Amino acid sequence: MSQFNRRQFLQSSLAAGAFVSLSSVSSSKAMAANEEVNIAVIGCGGRGGEHLNQFSSLSGVNVAGLVDPDESRTGSAQRKFPKAKRYTDIRKMLEDPSIDAVTIASCNHWHCLAAIWAMEAGKDVYVEKPLSHSQWEGRQVVNAARKYDKVVQIGTQQRSSPIQDEAKKLLHEEKALGKILSVQVCRYGIRGSIGKRSTPLEVPSSVDYDLWLGPAADQVLYRDKFHYDWHW
Repeated sequence: MSQFNRRQFLQSSLAAGAFVSLSSVSSSKAMAANEEVNIAVIGCGGRGGEHLNQFSSLSGVNVAGLVDPDESRTGSAQRKFPKAKRYTDIRKMLEDPSIDAVTIASCNHWHCLAAIWAMEAGKDVYVEKPLSHSQWEGRQVVNAARKYDKVVQIGTQQRSSPIQDEAKKLLHEEKALGKILSVQVCRYGIRGSIGKRSTPLEVPSSVDYDLWLGPAADQVLYRDKFHYDWHW
């Protein structure tokens, strides 16, 4: 993959149209009631593994594609989904017209572009947070959803769970708490340091580093772990 900066990568994929309601997940083609939805999971590590665990217990869902530039991760996932096809290059998966939708749990720097490319290819999208590194990038996803008339949902699990809907009804419809004058919130979590090496981190042999970088800058890594270390 040739190297582009983030804006060039995204500008190559955009245009405008009308926004789609995210109230439900649909497939990219008209489907019979008993037809399975073919899903590809992009990023098969920790969070992508959770997606796969959920899909394994859902009826009407067929995990048809496993995408990750680290072949060891798709290899591990394929043991649970032996019929799924493995890809290191997301673009190869997107060429498959039988894929109805994708879930994106890749590295953060891939989220925005993967979502746009998937919509261009006619797929509906579930993408993990964070959606983008900037407001500009996020708006390009909105533009793509409008243009291609695709369903897109961002993975804000605590805001889309059933208990949150019940809380909303309690507060806004039943008004059971009366007039709220003050709210105090404290939320924090303790995480260890990502570390700082004095020598460059060696990229695992199972990883296609060019595909892993995608729209990100090509630079040497000086952290202790190659895969996930920290996020906001």
